[in-house]
Amino acid sequence: MTLVSVWRSSFNRLFVAAIGLAMVAGCGSEPVSAPTTYAAYNSPGGTFALEYPDGWEADGGGKRGLEWAKFTSGPAQIRVDTGVAGSLMGDIAGTLGGSEEGAMTPELEPVHDVHLAGLEAAEKEYSGYQEVGEPAVLDVRLGPARRSEFTASSTFGGGLHGYRVTMLGHDKSVHVACVCPESDWNTLQPAFDQVLSTFRRGQAE
Repeated sequence: MTLVSVWRSSFNRLFVAAIGLAMVAGCGSEPVSAPTTYAAYNSPGGTFALEYPDGWEADGGGKRGLEWAKFTSGPAQIRVDTGVAGSLMGDIAGTLGGSEEGAMTPELEPVHDVHLAGLEAAEKEYSGYQEVGEPAVLDVRLGPARRSEFTASSTFGGGLHGYRVTMLGHDKSVHVACVCPESDWNTLQPAFDQVLSTFRRGQAE
């Protein structure tokens, strides 16, 4: 199995986990309140740590390199998955590029290619998936990162709105999906931005 196929398999798991959200969005769920405080989360192997909206249901686990976390409030969800393939792809691209990442333009940085490679998986998992604008550079302590805003269709109408994010840590790739019903986007977009800004390396338990 190639690195690309392994990475796509990992990325598929991220979006399959979010399909349940598409099933419930638009089913008369109550609007999600805007978060005002945040709680800390550290992955078991220390691959990542972040702050998530206080009061949201939190779950996570896995082993180092295959860790995951999920934070939910009603139909809104933040899902995190990790893997090694994306990071290896980034290392290979960086080696072939022959220059330091800091000297590259954003479009030539390895994380940009890894992020673009996830588009196909997202289109397969979300009906009517459409990205808004071009991928944006994210400044996070975990490592180089890209973020794409997207919209999609939900099973029962109403639509979805969210972010698809790729980060390359020291030796792992981290993939994040922040998704909510379209009607909650204006309320939750600032919270999603806040959560993404807090990603950093964690401490292994």
